[in-house]
Amino acid sequence: MMNLGLKMVLLGFAVIGYIGAGASLAVARYRLLEDGDLDLGMLGVALMLLGFGAICTSVAVGLYGVVGIGAVVVWASYVIMARQIGMFTIEVALPGEAAAAAESQPYL
Repeated sequence: MMNLGLKMVLLGFAVIGYIGAGASLAVARYRLLEDGDLDLGMLGVALMLLGFGAICTSVAVGLYGVVGIGAVVVWASYVIMARQIGMFTIEVALPGEAAAAAESQPYL
């Protein structure tokens, strides 16, 4: 029987593995889009880190934790890394009426 401290350490290692896997997937996809070459090294790193995270999570909380924790963390780290390396940008625009009012009275 595991105590809470060991479960937290395992989940911490799992989250680190999942973050690395998501970032590696983003870099591999970026290189595929930019160069047209499939980066098998990055995909291998992502698979290794995903496996490490899945093992740590399944030991700590079970297989449902792999889906519940792993999928969310990998997705979030992929999106953050993809934005960081320039695959997409997030732009904020004012609604139409507010933008027209701001252009007509810029110093309010």
